[in-house]
Amino acid sequence: MDKKTYIQITLVILILVIITFVYFDYFRSSSDKSTINSENSSSENLVKGSDDLISDMSYFSVDNNGNRYEIFSEYGVLNQGSNLILMEKVNAIVYLSNDEKVLISSNKANYNDDNNDTTFSGSVKMIYGEHIINSENLDLSFNDQTAILYDSVKYKSNLSKLNADRIFIDFLNKNTKIQMNDEKNNILVKSVIK
Repeated sequence: MDKKTYIQITLVILILVIITFVYFDYFRSSSDKSTINSENSSSENLVKGSDDLISDMSYFSVDNNGNRYEIFSEYGVLNQGSNLILMEKVNAIVYLSNDEKVLISSNKANYNDDNNDTTFSGSVKMIYGEHIINSENLDLSFNDQTAILYDSVKYKSNLSKLNADRIFIDFLNKNTKIQMNDEKNNILVKSVIK
């Protein structure tokens, strides 16, 4: 082979080595880093240096009337000095004694281990029979069997849709109270005709 052929082969091999190096060093490592960062970001936001992170957390409770409460979270942190448990990516189910179910999901929740009272926050969704309610916050009292949904409340059922500031639900006597923070504002209700 002549000198020109050796130079061409050397240049082709050099180009292939550079392409391989750039691929493994730049593209592959950056995608690995972004995957690792996205997996760790939610636990870092929740914990911020705490050693009490618990994954796949769940609690179950039954009251004297036969009502059951189950709450599950992807991550949880035990709050030292109190009975509060800080949870992320939360799903809860309330089984009422009359065989009705209430499903709740949210981004975060503060669960009180003593009385099962739970404050849900961040994209809260509650499904109760044919009723679907979305809000930013929900305060659930398991002992009183009440729920208060507030901040950007949107209600939907087979018959109507409405927007309000606050909805109070009493699961025992099935009373619901819908309110606006400012009494001068009206509750927006739309009927759904099928």
